[in-house]
Amino acid sequence: MGGNMNGMLSLLLVFLVFWLFLIRPQQKQAKQRAEMLTALKAGDKIVTIGGICGTVSRITDDKIYVEVAEGIVIEMLRNSISTVEEDLSSLKDPFAEEEEEDFDDEDIYYEDDEEIIDADADKKKM
Repeated sequence: MGGNMNGMLSLLLVFLVFWLFLIRPQQKQAKQRAEMLTALKAGDKIVTIGGICGTVSRITDDKIYVEVAEGIVIEMLRNSISTVEEDLSSLKDPFAEEEEEDFDDEDIYYEDDEEIIDADADKKKM
C-alpha cells in the first residue's frame, strides 16, 4: 500500500511541476497577447510577426490595415501582430549610413605564443 501511495505522490508532483513551469506561463502569455490584440487601436505603432513595422490606420474584427510608409497601406490579419511598440524610433534604421571607425594598423599587435610581433615591423621588412 505504501508503494502505491509513493507512485501517486510522484505522479502528482510531476503534474505540479509541469503545471508550474509549462502550462501556467503559457496561459499567462496567451492572456497577455489576447489583451494586447483587444486593446489595439488606430495610431498604434506595431511590429508584425514577419518583422514589418508600421502604424495601424484602420481595424476590423479580424483584419488590420497598417501604413508602412506614407500612403502605403497593407491589409493584414490581426493575429499577425507580434508587438505594439511605444516608440519605433528606438529601432535601428537598416538603411542609415554607419559611421566608419577610425582604425589604425599601427595599433594592432599579433601575439604568437609568448612572442609579441609588431605589425608595423613586419610591413617594414617587406
